[in-house]
Amino acid sequence: MTNVIEDNLESIELLDIQQYQNMTVIGLNTPNTRPPDLMPLDVGLSMGLVEITEVDENGSVGQLNVINNAVTPLLLMDGEEIKGAKQNRIINATMIIPAKSQQIIDVSCSESGRWNYNSQTFKHSYHMASSKVRRSKQESVNNSLRTSNQRISNQSQVWDDIESTQASLNIESSTHAQQDTFISLEKDIDNYLKHFPLQQKQNASIIIINNQVIGMELLYNADKYSQYHQRYMESYIIDAITQQDEHADDNVDAAKLSEEFINRIRLSKIEEYQENNTNDYRLEDDQITGSFIFYEDNLVNASILRKHELTHI
Repeated sequence: MTNVIEDNLESIELLDIQQYQNMTVIGLNTPNTRPPDLMPLDVGLSMGLVEITEVDENGSVGQLNVINNAVTPLLLMDGEEIKGAKQNRIINATMIIPAKSQQIIDVSCSESGRWNYNSQTFKHSYHMASSKVRRSKQESVNNSLRTSNQRISNQSQVWDDIESTQASLNIESSTHAQQDTFISLEKDIDNYLKHFPLQQKQNASIIIINNQVIGMELLYNADKYSQYHQRYMESYIIDAITQQDEHADDNVDAAKLSEEFINRIRLSKIEEYQENNTNDYRLEDDQITGSFIFYEDNLVNASILRKHELTHI
C-alpha cells in the first residue's frame, strides 16, 4: 500500500449509520485534497463546453471521442452513463481530460439492442451503472491494464449483468438499455433514497447490502461528493432491490463490517499506471477490486467493490 493511500485510509471518520430495508450506508469523512478545479461531465455537456461523439461515422462500441473546450480539466467518473449517438455507453474508468484538448476514451455499451443514430452527440443520463455492472467491469478493466495497458472491459459481461437484472425484476426494455431499469424502478429507488440523505462533511460512503459490504465510494471533498451522492446511492439501490428476497440480519454490526472492509483494502495488492498527470492505482485480491485515482498528486476518486462470487467478507 502506498503511503499516500494509507494516509487517507488512516484518517477516515465514520459518520451516522443509515438503514432501510436490506441496505445500510455509512457516511465517511476523509481528509480533503486539493486538486486543480475539475469540471464534472454533466456540467460540461449541459454548458456546451464538452462534446462527446462516436469516433467516426461507423462508430466503435468500445471507444468514444471527447472534446473538452473548457479552460478547466474535465472529470469523467468510472461508471457514468451517457446517452445518444448509436447506443448508450458508460465510462470505463475515472480520468481527467486536460483543458482545451481532445481524447479517445474507453467505454462500455449499456444498451445492447441498438446500433443506430438517434443523435449526433451524447447527453448525460444522470445515472451511473449499477454496482453489479461496475464491479465486474472494474475487474475486467484491471485485467486489461495488466495485460495491455488499456482500460477495456468485458463487454459481454456488461450486457449480461444489465440483462440479468432486468430479467430478475421483470423489466421490459426493447433495447436492453440500462436506463430503462432506472425508469422502471423510479418509485422503489425514491423510497430507498429518502433514507440515505447526504450528511454534513460526507465525502465518501460504505454500502452494505444483506449484511455484506458491497463497496466504498470516495470523492476528494464534500462539495464535489455532494454532486454525485444520489447517483452513487442509486447505483447500489438497484442491486439492493434485486436482492430483497435474500436474508438479512437486523443485528449486524455495520461499523465493524466497515472497519474490516477498510482493513481489507489496506492488505490488498496495489499496481500503478500513469497517464498524463494522473496516477491510477489499481487494487485487486481474491475478495475486492478497485481503483484510487490521483491527479497532480492529489487523491480525486476511489471506488472499491466486492467481487461477484463472494458470499461473505
